[in-house]
Amino acid sequence: MFKQRAPLPLLRGLYFILWAILTWRLVQTLMGPFLGEDIAFAFRSDNFFSFSGGHIRRGLIGEVLLQLQKLGAPAIFLYSLLLLLLFAGLYLLVFPKLLRSFRPLEVMLILLSGFFLMPGLDRELFMLLPAVYYFFRQRLDGGFFLLLGLVAFIHEMALLLYFPIIWFALRQMRHKLTSAQALYAIPVILAYVAVIVLKGDLNLSPEKTFWPQYGIEGLEDRILYTFAGKGLLATLKLHGSIILGKVETLYALPGLLSFFVLVFLLFRRFGASAISLAYYLAVTALFFVLSIDYGRYYYFLFFFFLLLTQSGLLLKVETALADFNFLLPKFLRPWLNLDFSHRHFLAFLFIFALAPFGYWLGDTILEPAFWQEVQQFIQFEMPKYAGE
Repeated sequence: MFKQRAPLPLLRGLYFILWAILTWRLVQTLMGPFLGEDIAFAFRSDNFFSFSGGHIRRGLIGEVLLQLQKLGAPAIFLYSLLLLLLFAGLYLLVFPKLLRSFRPLEVMLILLSGFFLMPGLDRELFMLLPAVYYFFRQRLDGGFFLLLGLVAFIHEMALLLYFPIIWFALRQMRHKLTSAQALYAIPVILAYVAVIVLKGDLNLSPEKTFWPQYGIEGLEDRILYTFAGKGLLATLKLHGSIILGKVETLYALPGLLSFFVLVFLLFRRFGASAISLAYYLAVTALFFVLSIDYGRYYYFLFFFFLLLTQSGLLLKVETALADFNFLLPKFLRPWLNLDFSHRHFLAFLFIFALAPFGYWLGDTILEPAFWQEVQQFIQFEMPKYAGE
């Protein structure tokens, strides 16, 4: 698992103990409705957004849930189980390989921080799949682009995360376009068209007439549906009022700021250019601007950036983004080309691991992620986000 020799037993033991504790907690949460908890489901309510309900963007999960339930399948159970299996596969087969390039103390801090002990588990995991596919296959083929097209309908931010890879493929096609390559491009093109061009009308007929038959009522009144019905500016204003009106926002700042520094250092550790670093720092900032449930993105973005920098995809990103070098202000380039420092990386890992942690800005508490996990292990309580 880890290439350092001396601490192998310790690191392996720590990893699998924490993985087992975390997996048990996730099973208790996601399978709560089937283990006696008085809730209808334990994942985020916006998973129910469906194409038939007018939600063009991010509607694939909800549409599949709807159709499975219509066919008589236990859709809620199957989806919860799928999330658990996906988590188990990613964190048993992939994540340990990505930690091999880190020093022992760095690994321990990563495992004891919100990079591993995440507060939630949801559809953002699916956005990792194209990068995981490339990590094992080392090729941009039909399987990669099919996965990318699918995950774009699960979460449209995938199109930003993978935009440099798409641009790289387009650059290659300009020189030599085969029929197979044209076929690969179809799902991605459809995803872009659907996310950018088509609009949803917020028709909530499945939420009002279908799901209540199965004990799932009031979806349309939940806060995530309120966001879905607003335009971008209105949503940002609502987020702004929540952020400025809660003292917990101040609690979240140490973890948030140290995370950005760690992203910077991680990319520099693997030799990323200034333009690549600027692009992914901007995308990271956009994730946090558009969302106030920042805690669930720490682990996902860290996992994605590890895949990007260690799979070989970063080389393709560098080639693609070189076309946009002219957009990067000259005064920023020296700052973005600062040398990587193990000492600084370790220091900010300490800050991040000990920083107050929460699922979203409104529930950030003055306890680090690992202490919250200890409390969950001693006396399990359903997280605030379960069945929201």
